[in-house]
Amino acid sequence: MSFKTPVKIILGTHTVGDPTEIPGIAHFDSAKQVQALLDVFHSRGYRHIDTASNYFGSEVRLGQAGAASRFTIHTKVAGFGKPGDHEPSKIDLSIGQSLDALETSVVETMFLHVPDRQTPFKDTAKAMNDAFRQVLQPVFFSGNTGTSTRWKHDNIIGKLYSTLYGHPAVQASVAVVRDAAEKHGISGHAAAVRWTAFHSVLDGKYGDGLIFAVSKMEQLYKTLDALEAGPLSDDLAEAITAIYGTLDGAEPPYHL
Repeated sequence: MSFKTPVKIILGTHTVGDPTEIPGIAHFDSAKQVQALLDVFHSRGYRHIDTASNYFGSEVRLGQAGAASRFTIHTKVAGFGKPGDHEPSKIDLSIGQSLDALETSVVETMFLHVPDRQTPFKDTAKAMNDAFRQVLQPVFFSGNTGTSTRWKHDNIIGKLYSTLYGHPAVQASVAVVRDAAEKHGISGHAAAVRWTAFHSVLDGKYGDGLIFAVSKMEQLYKTLDALEAGPLSDDLAEAITAIYGTLDGAEPPYHL
């Protein structure tokens, strides 16, 4: 394996929020629960948090926990893909609300979360650039990607991910990875996150990062333990890399 600059490890916080607003998704609600999550992540040496205006109650709970005083924050403009979501006035309003909720004057990254196909992108880009010049840090991205086989179908994200990743060919590839990993004495989840961090095209020299989220503390420990175990053996890494070639066009789309 050729040497790469380590990628940033980023804790996703869509599971931080109000369970009455997003049942089945929010698992860290109280101040004590949120603080415990952040404390463990911080104690292991990690300093990047991902959140979003769309994650009901996540930003405000992170703000109340003082996350911005300890972590670099990445968040996202509000909107679920409705026409007009990225009009300049709405972007300005969303950014201001996010900064207020997070109790900070600046964030590292402001993403465009879900595409608005109606608003001219030049107008959206200008609004983001104007905001950057006032309060934001250097970069923004547009997109929404992810992988999971653990989502339940009783919530909106579970239904979305099941649609994106439920194709039989994709599920068959998951089984192949899981079986190959088990032969090496590790879980399919551990193999997946280690391959993504150490063997994929991601490279820290470009500012790349790996975002993961958890619904319980046990998952946080297991994921960090896996990442800290380092690269996979060459044969397992190569076996996982080869999986893509078997999907034959059934791979999930890059964006929504």
